Amino acid sequence: MVIDVSIESRIGIIVLRLRIEHKAYRMRGRMRAFKNIERYVLSQYGATRIPSGEHQLKVSYRTDQDLDDLMDDLLFEIAGEAQLSDCFSETEARLEGTDRHW
Repeated sequence: MVIDVSIESRIGIIVLRLRIEHKAYRMRGRMRAFKNIERYVLSQYGATRIPSGEHQLKVSYRTDQDLDDLMDDLLFEIAGEAQLSDCFSETEARLEGTDRHW
């Protein structure tokens, strides 16, 4: 595999809507899952909470495929962290200034 180093990195602003729910009625752990996702997953991307309740992340990528792969990994990590607390996540992400979303 040849990596083209002439392609410069771009910084994308991702707006993430994160919703955590319990897998079963009357379960606990939703807030723990939310806090753990903020602490262990989103913090890697310099996430900040914006007034709408969504999170804003800064991601560095070279190509659109890199960004797609990065977002797939991020959403997978969020789902995994939620599952550790017997919850599931419903997450929407969009690249600010474009019509791209995941």
